[in-house]
Amino acid sequence: MEKIIGILILSFLWLSNANAGINEPGTGYLYSGLKACKGALKSEHKKLKKIYLEKDRKINVILYASCNAEDVVWGSKKGKNLETLHQKAYKKCLKSAKKYMPGEDCYLYAVNEEKVWKYDKAKESNKKKVKLAKAKAELAEAKVLEEKQAQLDKKPGRFFEDQPDVNDDYQVHFIYMLTMSDKDRELDINGKIEEYAVKMNAIFEKFSKKTKGSSGAKKYKYDYRKDGKLDVTFIRLDKERKEFHKYINGNYKGWLWLNGFNNPKKVYFTFADVTSVDGGEGGVGMASMFLKNKYNQNKSSMIKTALHEMHHAMGGGFACVPGMSKKAHFISGQDTDSKHMFFGKAYVHDVEGCPKGEDSVYLTPTSQDPYDPFKLICLNEWGKYNHKKLIKLREKQKKDLKNGKWNYRNGGSNCKFSYWAYDDGLMKIFNDVEAQRAYDMDPKSH
Repeated sequence: MEKIIGILILSFLWLSNANAGINEPGTGYLYSGLKACKGALKSEHKKLKKIYLEKDRKINVILYASCNAEDVVWGSKKGKNLETLHQKAYKKCLKSAKKYMPGEDCYLYAVNEEKVWKYDKAKESNKKKVKLAKAKAELAEAKVLEEKQAQLDKKPGRFFEDQPDVNDDYQVHFIYMLTMSDKDRELDINGKIEEYAVKMNAIFEKFSKKTKGSSGAKKYKYDYRKDGKLDVTFIRLDKERKEFHKYINGNYKGWLWLNGFNNPKKVYFTFADVTSVDGGEGGVGMASMFLKNKYNQNKSSMIKTALHEMHHAMGGGFACVPGMSKKAHFISGQDTDSKHMFFGKAYVHDVEGCPKGEDSVYLTPTSQDPYDPFKLICLNEWGKYNHKKLIKLREKQKKDLKNGKWNYRNGGSNCKFSYWAYDDGLMKIFNDVEAQRAYDMDPKSH
């Protein structure tokens, strides 16, 4: 929490143009350089002055702007009624600021021929002090509310941390997650998540047994407490849902890493009681089901999708599997339960140098020579898995990243606890700085 508060305070310091009013001249520093305010606004004002002069000063031109070290936006209007022009130009500028520079306000830059924006160091310093004081007050209030919510979340039978493991084997650890704006339906303590987990393994045993060529029925290794019950952790993120990206896993994976849910011998499988554009999403290290998504209202369908995402957490679908696309799904679609849950050829095949689902180290009975998805996908240690399609994709990823092109595919699903080290042209495992960056990712970013 301290890290997040610090970052938020710093972000408020950047906002030097806030809480302006209509007709208030700007006093902030006009930056030069890439996306510079100074040159852009000077050019725009020049165009407006030309219009003003060509009309023999019979119409007025108004220019409002917002500027910081990273970007600039503006809004301009022309007409006869100055009061109306001020309102419309300010509103137009504010609309752009809201989209491209959240938190910034707009100030008057020019009226007709006159540039009224003048840098005033003393005023800007005072604005920052006022904003900092306001930010601290708001953050203090937010912390009080968060602590109050934390007390409300404390309920009998609930655990807020991964409990001591009963063994050192590979395990799937379950989580019930909410944001600050979500209602607690107590799925971690009313038996629902345990019910989902049991049904997932029951279906998996059934399909693994009947898949042609399989070695028999298998199921996933779950994380249990010493009392023999399924270990389920409760997590409430410290922001409201609207403050996260629409693909919330992009933020959530950062939180998991920062809070110690980063054991390479575990898959963190979350039943998230939140909205999302996806029914589920997963990769190596973690996967999530978004229970408020419309596709998850049918429990049977939701459980099958959970097994679909679990397969992605196992590294699949591998591009060398017959019928599998480069995007880790069957080319022919998922029109059957078997394809939707990655059985069939994704589970058993005889393709040399290609991983098969039944050999995941997370399954029991465990194969004699199992594969570890974290080593394959996250550490890029493929060992005997040298199928030509996998090699080609790994080489393409290496080339793309080196040339500044984003590419997270190296043969299967993606590693959730990794980031693109742009300067090195490599995918690397999270550190705390990159995990924090992921958690704080702008909700409007791509």
